[in-house]
Amino acid sequence: MNTHFYTCRRFALLSFVIAFWGFSSAFAQKGIVHLVGAGPGDSELISVKGVKALKQADVVLYDALANPEILLHCRKDVRLIPVGKRAGRPSMKQEEINRLLIDEAKKGNFVVRLKGGDPFVFGRGGEELLALAKENIEVKVVPGVTAAIAAPAYAGIPVTHRALARSFTLVTASTKDQNLQNALKWKSLVELGGTIAFYMGARIVPEICQLLTTEGLSPETPAVIISNGTLPAQKVIRGSIKDFTPTFADYEHLTPALFLVGDVIEVVKDYQMPEPTPELKVLAITLNRKVSELCPRIEDNVLLAETFPSTRVDLYSQDYLELLKSVGFTHMVFSNTKSVEAYFKACQESGINFIGDNTTLITLGESITDLLKSRGYEAVTLKSYNEVATYLVGDKAKTFSSKYDAVSGATKPAKKTH
Repeated sequence: MNTHFYTCRRFALLSFVIAFWGFSSAFAQKGIVHLVGAGPGDSELISVKGVKALKQADVVLYDALANPEILLHCRKDVRLIPVGKRAGRPSMKQEEINRLLIDEAKKGNFVVRLKGGDPFVFGRGGEELLALAKENIEVKVVPGVTAAIAAPAYAGIPVTHRALARSFTLVTASTKDQNLQNALKWKSLVELGGTIAFYMGARIVPEICQLLTTEGLSPETPAVIISNGTLPAQKVIRGSIKDFTPTFADYEHLTPALFLVGDVIEVVKDYQMPEPTPELKVLAITLNRKVSELCPRIEDNVLLAETFPSTRVDLYSQDYLELLKSVGFTHMVFSNTKSVEAYFKACQESGINFIGDNTTLITLGESITDLLKSRGYEAVTLKSYNEVATYLVGDKAKTFSSKYDAVSGATKPAKKTH
């Protein structure tokens, strides 16, 4: 009897352990999805929390509207999946995106769904949240700066103003059936007043203006189109509602753009846009240093300053290498001959070369320049990182002494020369 009792106890305990192990394994396999807002364009407008999520991600599904430079925050071995989502262009269907998010999370991955602007402002983030919730997948939402606030701010336009606009309305001008008149309550929009921001409506601005004036909005009401908001290529076209006729602008080539209507547009007429950051994207080629000595000298005054440790290409996924190539670096800097040799070896192994037709190569010594020339590339020869920084951004460069300033193609730390 005792033997039977102990046998039963052992069997029950074993059954419990097996069941618990199965439950724990299933739980451990379930991943998580972060819906992250990338902001409107400027890569520095993503939140700290958004960057943290990208640094942890195993898989990132990203929109066409998200600045690809933001993806440089990801781990080098990340898997990047472009899912389109730009109006008027072919893209993955929303149902396919939902399915992909679910599948990747069920594999136990840390998944980031990177969306332009804010996930819940005309970004279909709500649909993705519902699809994931139905599968009992954990979801965290990281809000993003939406274009309707950021783009006007970069143009000196406050979307609310105590004396002029006590309301701020966000509207999508994109419709399934192309029937804009029936898609919105235009009279209510006009009666509410304040500031109205139209997303995804650049091509139909004249129609929007006509519908607003038909419902009683004054033709003299200020309006503005902001194209490529918060980017160096931001374009601002101001006028009154009556000005935005079919021939007033080349609307077709202004997308992506925001159309803003309201008296706030004229609040600061003489506001001068700050001088844009030079459209420089610089890649410093090192041997194994994670951050080049060049970067802190220029990073505040260029669009992008990135380091590529050429002997550690094994750390980079093919997706990440493709991403680096797509950035379109304007300048690449080689600090020594070994970095040149390691770089081209990495190119051969990966099949990817970051040097484009319009990329200027810079070296820290004649021997490095000669080595590049033997491979068919011309280069500008300078003596130190300080000289490179000044060459790139002029008197905005931060110059300081460093034992790592290479001269004459040195492969060891050079003596200070200044």
